[in-house]
Amino acid sequence: MKRVAITGISGYIGTRLLSQLNRIEDVERIIGIDVKPPRCNSPKLKFYCQDISKRLGDIFIENEVDSAVHLTFVLKPTNDRAGTQQIDIGGSINFLEACHQAQVKQILYLSSHTVYGAHPDNHAPFKEDSPLRPLPDFQYSWDKVETEQIWHDFATSHEDVCVTILRCCLVIGPNAANSVAALMFKPPIMIGVAGYNPPMQFVHEDDLTELITTFLNQKKMGIFNVAGDGEIYYREVARLFGRMMLTLPDRLLHLLMGISWALHLQSESPASGLKFIKYPPMVNTEKLKNETGFQFRYSSREALLSFISTRQIG
Repeated sequence: MKRVAITGISGYIGTRLLSQLNRIEDVERIIGIDVKPPRCNSPKLKFYCQDISKRLGDIFIENEVDSAVHLTFVLKPTNDRAGTQQIDIGGSINFLEACHQAQVKQILYLSSHTVYGAHPDNHAPFKEDSPLRPLPDFQYSWDKVETEQIWHDFATSHEDVCVTILRCCLVIGPNAANSVAALMFKPPIMIGVAGYNPPMQFVHEDDLTELITTFLNQKKMGIFNVAGDGEIYYREVARLFGRMMLTLPDRLLHLLMGISWALHLQSESPASGLKFIKYPPMVNTEKLKNETGFQFRYSSREALLSFISTRQIG
């Protein structure tokens, strides 16, 4: 791991990973790719302001990339499915083609625990060999599964490449002000579904970036679930944030969210997003711990509290 390429380097996780890799002596160069300038600099960083849909092969070849991390993905729901898939699906295909052209031998993809879906009959906690059941009308989980299949096909046809997929839960920490997890808890009132108080998992930003570097160092291939130890329940999350909880019947919420989404009155989530409040997928991380020896420094609760303590909410 001497020359590492990172797509989405200017995002929340990319910024934290840049900081982590900058401290590793063996890393000679970090090749950052994003449509926005990076939030921080590094003498090791060579930044390319480029859309993920553009060819990356020349960049990878020119910089003699030996390891690559793919973080670029559309996180928030949108009605622009074609545009989203161009980034999510097309971007992954483009990234993997560049890795093939440059003969990159180690690649890592940050996937999501949402690939397991949100269903009443979920048998949690999920292990890595559990069936993938994304919600067809929830773009994020659906695109993650499609993208994983693309990576699986690449791994099958490139057995000499170390391919790693991390199925990660919500990431949070002191620098998470604009993250997806933080935005969920930003409104002064949190919405709850009557009769549901599900458990939630979080992973601390520092644990995740340290974990990514651990995989790059160990050259460990395969699929691994990622989540801090323990769990914290939805209503307790609201209490810790000091938020009022508005609890409404499932059918009423589904109707309101469906209409407001269809009329573009809100862009937070289609009605299917309610299923992730009712049946959030919980993951088992024993495989990760057993195969890498990695131990999370922060539990799910501690990760959440580390963000709350920064007072970046309100």
